[in-house]
Parts: sequence; structure tokens; C-alpha cells
Amino acid sequence: MNEIMNYIETNYLTVTLDRLSTQMHLSSPYLSKYIKEKSGGTFGEIVRNVRMKKACILLKNGAMTVENIADSVGYPNVEHFNRLFRKKFGMTPDQFRNKKQLQQG
Repeated sequence: MNEIMNYIETNYLTVTLDRLSTQMHLSSPYLSKYIKEKSGGTFGEIVRNVRMKKACILLKNGAMTVENIADSVGYPNVEHFNRLFRKKFGMTPDQFRNKKQLQQG
């Protein structure tokens, strides 16, 4: 599972279940089931979590626009990124950034 997670972390922008299954020399259905059993999450959830983790780092540590952050973590549609971010964290990316800046200040 560590090798799978490392591959996803390294290739989060372009990873697909098919690419991952080829890399791991496993069938997509088997790999999907294995990931679910070992992590408790689906392949898509894991990729989304990695992307959100990267987005949080960029929001905390930089001055990039939300649009640029969304694109740089693999979401070319900023509205989609905002919806997913709000669903996961209960706030918009801008609110998250402002909250972190207030806590640091």
C-alpha cells in the first residue's frame, strides 16, 4: 500500500486507476478493491485528498490566486475545486487562507 500511495502522491496531477494498475502490474478491478480494503477509501477519494492537501499547503504558504492553485493541483475548473474544497473543509479556499493568516498573526 505504501508503494501505491507514494505513486499517487508523486503523480497526483496525472494519475488514473488504469495507469496505476499498469504501474503496479495489477488489474484495475483488483487494485480498486485492494485500495478500498486497505485504506477504507476509493482511488478517487485518495487522489482528491492528496490534491486537497497540496492545495492547503499552497494556500497557507503562498500568494497564488485560488484559480492558479486549483489548476496547479489538477482542477482546471475553479468552481469545481471550490465546491470540493468547501465540502471537505466547510469553507472556501479564501476563507481557509484568511483563517490561517489570522492564526499566524
